[in-house]
Amino acid sequence: MAAASFITTLVSRLLRSAQSGRLHQRPFHLSAVRNEAVIISGRKLAEQIKQEVRQEVEEWVASGNKRPHLSVVLVGENPASQSYVLNKTRAAASVEHIDERKVCNAVSPDKDVDGFHVINVGRMCLDQCSMLPATPWGVWEIIKRTGIPTLGKNVVVAGRSKNVGMPIAMLLHTDGAHERPGGDATVTISHRYTPKEELKKHTALADIVISAAGVKKKAGYITPVPGGVGPMTVAMLMKNTIIAAKKVLRLEEREVLKSKELGVASN
Repeated sequence: MAAASFITTLVSRLLRSAQSGRLHQRPFHLSAVRNEAVIISGRKLAEQIKQEVRQEVEEWVASGNKRPHLSVVLVGENPASQSYVLNKTRAAASVEHIDERKVCNAVSPDKDVDGFHVINVGRMCLDQCSMLPATPWGVWEIIKRTGIPTLGKNVVVAGRSKNVGMPIAMLLHTDGAHERPGGDATVTISHRYTPKEELKKHTALADIVISAAGVKKKAGYITPVPGGVGPMTVAMLMKNTIIAAKKVLRLEEREVLKSKELGVASN
């Protein structure tokens, strides 16, 4: 559940666009740093998304529904995991010697706001609607809301973790016309066994690089640390929470309706 600080980099054509001044009219979450990369403010985008969620929650509660509640289980004492939980709920329950996969799969997939349940992972890989892991979804939202094109672009994802690297690669390369639209990009996933020279070749050809290394002097766009993907992770988790609340209510309503129908049939 560790949340990495990721950057989104757009090189080659977008860099030339930034230098030529065609990015003069920037959205409120973008800012220029001299002749370097255009900085994408994850904080400002996150506030925008949280405001959307806040309005959705208030409308949900005003309609007579129960206010969504988020519960978290923290496994072990990994500092990154502790920070993840602290930033999202300000409270955690610490449990030792538990199989992480069993814990993830013990959570109802409809309440799995982290998107780690095997059913949600499977649905994501099949381009179906599902709970998406918050960090890669945050990266995806940064790319979309900033207007960075992905269709037909070459993307390098540095890292193959099941919580970040793999999901963002899935979101970027899948079909934009499917049930869960993807980015239609050509994605290369690198990892610790990728030779440095090969990684250099891949990144040189890439339009977008998603990694944890700063390259702002060569980038067209970049997210800062802090204030980049971290706030977006929190925002997307909140969005997953209201989605889960609505999904659970719909399931409960169906169960009630089914029980009524069975009662009528038995009479």
